[in-house]
Amino acid sequence: MKIFKFNLLLTLLSIYSCTTISDQDLVYLNGYWEIEQVESHGEIFNPRGGNVLVDLYILDSMKGIRKKLAPSFGANYSSSEDQFNFVIERIDKAYYIVYEDALKPWKEKIKSINEESLELEHSDKVYYYKRHKKISL
Repeated sequence: MKIFKFNLLLTLLSIYSCTTISDQDLVYLNGYWEIEQVESHGEIFNPRGGNVLVDLYILDSMKGIRKKLAPSFGANYSSSEDQFNFVIERIDKAYYIVYEDALKPWKEKIKSINEESLELEHSDKVYYYKRHKKISL
């Protein structure tokens, strides 16, 4: 019952607080993001055991790259050389991150973005990100 109430609250908030994303808001995509939770078919899933990987987005003039990084103590991150190139496209008043160079091209709808949170929708799932804070001792 708690999940139903939570989902209802999320739905109502998204309907009433629906704001239009502008070109200027897209600058917030730059930086390190970690998945806070994933919503799929009315269920909420939280990462277990802490977030092992973070996503690094680098955007310049509606083109960018996305890399998966493993954070470590201090300011260092481990990464493979793999990265996904993307472009930002506006389709029907919404912004999409479009990956065409991947093995299987896909796109993610930017549902919400600000300095501290990001919501992306792909394949009937909504990914809720929060800004990653570097680990310091």
